[in-house]
Amino acid sequence: MQSSSCPQLRLLADSGKLPGQIKNPRMRTRIKICGIKTVESAFQAARAGVDAFGLVFHEPSNRNISIGRAAEIAREKPAFIDSVAVMVNPARDFVLAVLDEVKPDYLQFHGEEPAELCRSFGTRYIRSVRIKEPTSLSSVQEEYHDASAFLVDAYRSDHYGGTGDVFNWDMVKFDTAIPVILAGGLNNQNIAVAISKVRPYGVDVSSGVETEGSKDTAKIQQFCKAVWDADKNQH
Repeated sequence: MQSSSCPQLRLLADSGKLPGQIKNPRMRTRIKICGIKTVESAFQAARAGVDAFGLVFHEPSNRNISIGRAAEIAREKPAFIDSVAVMVNPARDFVLAVLDEVKPDYLQFHGEEPAELCRSFGTRYIRSVRIKEPTSLSSVQEEYHDASAFLVDAYRSDHYGGTGDVFNWDMVKFDTAIPVILAGGLNNQNIAVAISKVRPYGVDVSSGVETEGSKDTAKIQQFCKAVWDADKNQH
């Protein structure tokens, strides 16, 4: 796995860490937009400065996308932007089909998938951690030690992400060298506080850059600018 073979990345992500807080003074905060459904949305996100976009494969979600459409988006994506296939407790054959046709840069497991499944595909993966109680990421790292990143999100029993809910960041002890992506109800109004408090490696947004269920280019641009402004204020 890439995460275990890139100690330099881990050291940079962990540099200057304080108890319960990730300090990341030498690197900008990466931005992932989740729930991309069209080629145009992917291009608009790239033009705005986004680093990665998520393709959601979860039928109950209104952001669910077919393998065929996802393959088209991934094939047409601009250079220097990563595609992430987001799944919730998928069947193994489905994951293999996505890998074969979409060829994502990362898999993101957003359900209760065991580490053995996550690492069994030989592809870099992001492990989502939904927060419903005080959580130490070092305990998650014990099982998912080869994850490329932990995506920390709000918990709801009836939804797997994309709810727009903000969770209590103080419930998480960020005691891991694995890069952390903060999610959960982020938008251009609260992102500066989130970055100042958590200092994550990256941030993930979906509903916070939507208007009536569709990705809004102006909101994506505003979100990216808010992240960059927050980064400047940390130096």
